[in-house]
Amino acid sequence: MNRARFFKLQIKDDTRNINRVDEVLADNRITSNLEYSGDTFNELEKGDIILVHKGNAAEALVEILYKITDNREIKGTSFGVDYKVKVLSYFKDSNSFPYHAIGENKIGFSNTFSPLTNTKTKTYNFILNWYSTIVKTNIMENIKVSETRQEEIKVLWNNYKSEVSDADKNYIKLEVKKLLDEWELYRDKIESNTLELEDYTNRINNPDATLPGGYLCNFLERTTRHIFGSSKPGTANNFGVKLNENNTYAIGNDNLEASKEIANDFYLNNIKDLIRSIVESKDVIVKVNTLENSNYKAKQILRKLAVLDNLYDFIYIYSDPVIDALHNELLDSETSTNLGKNYEIRKALNHILDIENTPVDNILLSRFIWKYGNTQGIADVNTPNVILYGPPGTGKTYAVKNSLDFLCQGDRSRYEFVQFHPSFTYEDFIEGIKPKGVTENGNIKFELVDGIFKRFCKRAKENPNKDYYFVVDEINRANLSSVFGETLLCIEKDYRHDGISDDNLIKTQYSSLIEDMIKESDKNKGLAYHLVDGNAYFGVPKNVFFIGMMNDVDKSIDAFDLALRRRFKWIRKDCDYEVIENEVKFRNGDDFHNIEKYSKSCKNLNDFISEELGMGKSYEFGHSIFMKISGIANSRTISYKNLNVLFNLHLRPTLKEYLRSMFAESQLDNKLEEALSVFVNPISK
Repeated sequence: MNRARFFKLQIKDDTRNINRVDEVLADNRITSNLEYSGDTFNELEKGDIILVHKGNAAEALVEILYKITDNREIKGTSFGVDYKVKVLSYFKDSNSFPYHAIGENKIGFSNTFSPLTNTKTKTYNFILNWYSTIVKTNIMENIKVSETRQEEIKVLWNNYKSEVSDADKNYIKLEVKKLLDEWELYRDKIESNTLELEDYTNRINNPDATLPGGYLCNFLERTTRHIFGSSKPGTANNFGVKLNENNTYAIGNDNLEASKEIANDFYLNNIKDLIRSIVESKDVIVKVNTLENSNYKAKQILRKLAVLDNLYDFIYIYSDPVIDALHNELLDSETSTNLGKNYEIRKALNHILDIENTPVDNILLSRFIWKYGNTQGIADVNTPNVILYGPPGTGKTYAVKNSLDFLCQGDRSRYEFVQFHPSFTYEDFIEGIKPKGVTENGNIKFELVDGIFKRFCKRAKENPNKDYYFVVDEINRANLSSVFGETLLCIEKDYRHDGISDDNLIKTQYSSLIEDMIKESDKNKGLAYHLVDGNAYFGVPKNVFFIGMMNDVDKSIDAFDLALRRRFKWIRKDCDYEVIENEVKFRNGDDFHNIEKYSKSCKNLNDFISEELGMGKSYEFGHSIFMKISGIANSRTISYKNLNVLFNLHLRPTLKEYLRSMFAESQLDNKLEEALSVFVNPISK
């Protein structure tokens, strides 16, 4: 579901013959040696949909894949354009086709190839309905997640729903109704073509900002986010036109102080009709493609605009990374647009989870799948080994623990947390000889014991149908080559053990000892991960995911040698300003009035540290540190004084230690005062 540009191609043939269509679509291409006229044929793009017909009889629906070259000569004329196509469907039921529809579109009908630019014609809607049916059928056919995994997701979903209280459900119902009633006020203005510039962009404290949320951009971005999900424009300039505090207008990033007259012209010519066309589009596919093919920069905001009128066709997630990850896991589809993928995800989830189309299920589904999507981003079957790294306070440990609590549903045996340190050894990790009590003679008794990772791998091997997660905090603080030893090969994806066969196993430095101990007594068989004809081997099961975490400000990631580094996927975690805006609350749970300004303060300080001071992003502060403002502020407006307290108590000591490595002692106080000034600047005294 990529685009909504429809065309028709007439085959000059008096008889209905499917073989003739096959010839036209030979090698899944359409070629310029047919009787096309005009330049439109040369402008076809990937995703364009073409109806192939003969007279008033529909034959096939095809989709453009890509342009290819053709240097052949036909009757002395050179043709240079062919297109590779995919046949979406052959039309089989000729009796149901509205023959009169083909002839009614007067635009270019005298040509054999013509665009359908009038969306109100029967021809256009015939193609749209046919295409929509194909899309919906393909979604069901393209669900690629296994039935076992579908059942696991369903269990997670039912458990998630069961934990939601009746009070929360009632709150959701009331909030959905309230927000949809408020949205009606905007929709009425949009459909009646009376949504003016002041309704689109304004300042909340202005007397003419009387609509819910003050104005449309704020309503979509902030007022609706606690129910219909967070949609971010990137920067306010991406709204195309916005009202500044000094009552001038910013138009994109080019004209930052335009007059109202210029701003209004831009709004009328570039935004107003686009919003109206999205709202008035009754078909989901047209709505999706109108939006995604526009030049409007704040696409996430338009996506929410589309969702508000089609609540049961989408999940309320608008960012690319989560949608891409979910789509990639659930579906085998070539759809490329965010909202197109969103639509397919929702249809797949309806099928997998038996979703009821109620306001509560809608909201809970989006929250559930957001959480699920973020947990899947940590580790997956294609990248089972992951390192999360970044500055302290960026939520690495918090995110992993929350994800595992969610995925494992309280089954603590399926995940293990361990913290590395300089004295952590191979014997602690895999296996080794350690003191185990005292003999009758008073001597220390030594035994061969399993390390924590080997015990975990044995546990995972016993339950091959469940996923297990081994998590190492401060992974870079140990001598990693020594800790992993010869088992480094075993964690690599292509060398994982299936838990049954004798493949992908290795001998460890203690294998011979284990074999000798087994010969002495069968009771010692438990020391071996896997036995083959009396030989002891070790391996890492396929269902084990290895997650490491590290603060790269404490020790460089250079602690990883190349052999280790290439076996891990590296995910950087930086300060998340969206978390600050959405999660930082006053003591009673209310929103702060100036949370956006506070978020800007945090970003300004981090930018000053990484760019102005030249220290790099590793020395920035994480959002968990900035969230301490909740315990400092004594009103719903974060004050200049509050920022001073936070800086002096929680930021200054750490930043001072960072600065010691770059500046002379005599310069430290000046640099700290500069940092404080940058931090408090967005919040007036």
